[in-house]
Amino acid sequence: MIFKQNDHRKWLALTYIIVFFLLEVMIVSNNAFILGIDHSIQNILGNMVSAPSTKIFSTITFLGSPMMDVIYLLLIMLILFIRGRKDSSLWIGFILISGNIIAFLVKITVRRQRPLDKIIPASGYSFPSGHVFGTTLVILTLIFLVLPAIKNMTTRKVIKGLLIAWLIIVAISRVYLRGHFPSDVIGSALLAGTWWECCELLYLRYYDSIGHSSHTK
Repeated sequence: MIFKQNDHRKWLALTYIIVFFLLEVMIVSNNAFILGIDHSIQNILGNMVSAPSTKIFSTITFLGSPMMDVIYLLLIMLILFIRGRKDSSLWIGFILISGNIIAFLVKITVRRQRPLDKIIPASGYSFPSGHVFGTTLVILTLIFLVLPAIKNMTTRKVIKGLLIAWLIIVAISRVYLRGHFPSDVIGSALLAGTWWECCELLYLRYYDSIGHSSHTK
């Protein structure tokens, strides 16, 4: 079994989806509070724009792009598969494919236009951010499926902190480059977290049903 039973998963999934839904509703309705927060953060990052910063954030946004996230996850899948963890490898494949489908469906449903005055070209709709969604899935995969193999707790905590910092940096890069609004990147992390928890629950339910059926034979 990849995951252990945990009652907190249901509450986490419920909390994430409720907050995400409320955020989505406020975005669709052009809520003044959300728009105010978006513009305030954009103005702060706008004052930081410079050629060196743009070069750094452009590199970060490339490394955190959906294409790179797929490559990272495929590499993790391959390594786990080779090491005999086939269940974990296949589960990552499932969450990668299904998650991207869900993120795409949300994009074409909300149809939020991207910010004006983009620093680098960006096409498609703005909500949610594919960069942050994919990066969140990569980081959750590393934290829950890879890091437990590291026995040293201090090392594990340091790596976990660096991974979370990377997610924040990728999110900031998308707002800095005006590829997304701040609420887009927050919504993306919430959506990825929701789907991760839901997939864990689906896995545990499926695992239990297989276990029960095998006992009855």
